[in-house]
Amino acid sequence: MLALVDFSFEFAGRYLFKDASWHIKPNEKIGLVGLNGTGKSTLLRIISGEYELREGSLSKPADLKIGFLNQDLLSIDYQEPVLDVVLQGRADLAALDKEIHRLLEVIETTHDMKSIQKLTELQDQFGNLGGYDWHAEAEKLLEGLGFSTEELKKPLNQFSGGWRMRAMLAKLLLMEPDLLLLDEPTNHLDLPTIQWIEDYLKDYKGTFVIVSHDRLFLDNCVNRIAEVAHSQLFHYKGNFSDYLEQKDERDEMMQRRYDNQQDYIRQQMRFIQRFKAKASKATAVQSRVKMLDKIEKIEVLEDEARDLNIRFNIRTTPGKQICTLKHISKSFGNLSIFEDTDAQILRGDKIALIGANGRGKSTLLRIINGSEPHDGTVEAGWNVEPSFFAQHQLEALNLKNDLVNELATVGGEYSEGELRSTLGCFLFTGDDVFKKVKVLSGGEKSRVALAKTLLTQSNFLLLDEPTNHLDMFSTSVLAEALIGYKGTFVLVSHDRTFISRIANKIWWIENGKLREYPGTYDEYNEWVDRKKKEGKDIPIPGKQKTKTTPAAEVKPAPVAETDNKKPSKNTLHQLEKKMEDLEIAMREMETEKNMVEEELQSPAVASDFKKIAELTALFQKIESQIASNKKAYDTAMEEWLAAQ
Repeated sequence: MLALVDFSFEFAGRYLFKDASWHIKPNEKIGLVGLNGTGKSTLLRIISGEYELREGSLSKPADLKIGFLNQDLLSIDYQEPVLDVVLQGRADLAALDKEIHRLLEVIETTHDMKSIQKLTELQDQFGNLGGYDWHAEAEKLLEGLGFSTEELKKPLNQFSGGWRMRAMLAKLLLMEPDLLLLDEPTNHLDLPTIQWIEDYLKDYKGTFVIVSHDRLFLDNCVNRIAEVAHSQLFHYKGNFSDYLEQKDERDEMMQRRYDNQQDYIRQQMRFIQRFKAKASKATAVQSRVKMLDKIEKIEVLEDEARDLNIRFNIRTTPGKQICTLKHISKSFGNLSIFEDTDAQILRGDKIALIGANGRGKSTLLRIINGSEPHDGTVEAGWNVEPSFFAQHQLEALNLKNDLVNELATVGGEYSEGELRSTLGCFLFTGDDVFKKVKVLSGGEKSRVALAKTLLTQSNFLLLDEPTNHLDMFSTSVLAEALIGYKGTFVLVSHDRTFISRIANKIWWIENGKLREYPGTYDEYNEWVDRKKKEGKDIPIPGKQKTKTTPAAEVKPAPVAETDNKKPSKNTLHQLEKKMEDLEIAMREMETEKNMVEEELQSPAVASDFKKIAELTALFQKIESQIASNKKAYDTAMEEWLAAQ
């Protein structure tokens, strides 16, 4: 389908690619991965023809249809309605449709037979190309991406960047290119939309290349991985998880080959040094010298991911209650976000706020931060020191400052050495620390803003999409930092891998109320799946559609009315204590079960049938107790959720 052979590409004085090659075959679903700045987006622009190669060759069929989704599309000022913009994805049908309407106008006044004959031909051609399903298919794509029927008539330039990206994606999908290039397609999208795109791409008939830092998205969509590293392209079969395993195996194999070759070289060098002065060994020595000169040296490529050691320290320890929300209400015009909702954040909570865009997640963070007007009260706890990270802070960076001076705006008590050390934690080393903010990429600005957040040493973090513009390596390190963070945080993120690692509570907004699941994201999904199988209605954030505005993508599911009196705080406390005790008991039993399992596998008891029988009975008893406790935990949790 497409071949890049021995190509090199230089950008800003350094080679992003040097004598690299890549063959893209039909029906391949490829994930293009690598650290920020290694040239992934540049490579897509080379393939699309936007950048011209000066070294190497790019060969492809003349009629190869390429569709390219990139962030630059968001800056185009489309004044046409959303549907009309998307329909342009089939330029051939749009041209036929225009000509058919022109001929219809001609026939109405002249009844020209040539025009009638031409009209018939064009209508047949229009139908054969799928023209009569053209509008319906475009509407179906836009509906899947979250647009309501009324919104299709609105000019695209009235929508936010995230919604424009959805429209551009719909336009490309309608085009059905032979090769689809997607540069960070999930940026600014919410979980329901990301899952819809996943389902669509799973059944996509063509070939696509996706640049994404979303590991789960790649796992669910691709069957090949191309890694950009060391100015080269490395190719792997399978999804992202398969790539990680194969990469480790490749690195281990290359290390063994390198070590073996180095041992061999050392042996030959010892022989040469020992006998180089003996005339009787001169021929043998010269033979080995020539052999070493000709040997193809094996190189071990070190991982380009530099050490990134982020630690979010806290200055003071707060009280047990971090923040209490009471009777919070918030509306934007006719759109109601919150209606008399309550919530409490306790010390040690690591909360992920999930759901569709436009439901009020960022608004809630601003309310907690005190920067968003609202009805009701927000009570901060004793000794609480908050810090707020949001994407708008990237725009608030002083473009004229270098990185050291920018950090000094929040860390005035730190020395320059300490500020430079902090920047080093975020991959800014050497002379990089003297770069001006204005020359940084989006990912680099995001890291600077995160570094400023770190320097505050706050014990309560509010993080709005902290992983936007970060590559997978930086996201993983940020996750490790938040896992080890001794404070409390509430974050908004659509990165499922990220939130499944760090959150111990899940929040979502439903029917103007803030809902809570007291567990991890994986446990939350298991709970949702179990309720689905039981046929029970459950509040799943971001599944239902609404016909309001582009900002309000989903309509909350109705909550069943109940006549039960709201339980007392003492009852809620008892349920929480019961769940906590059950969790401790299950952890202890899991430890005991693992010990029994190890003993069963021990060679010392392999021939002792009596001992094996005793251990097997104990193992089964522990498993039964764990299952019983899990059932009791689920029951207590459902009672707790119902009482909220």
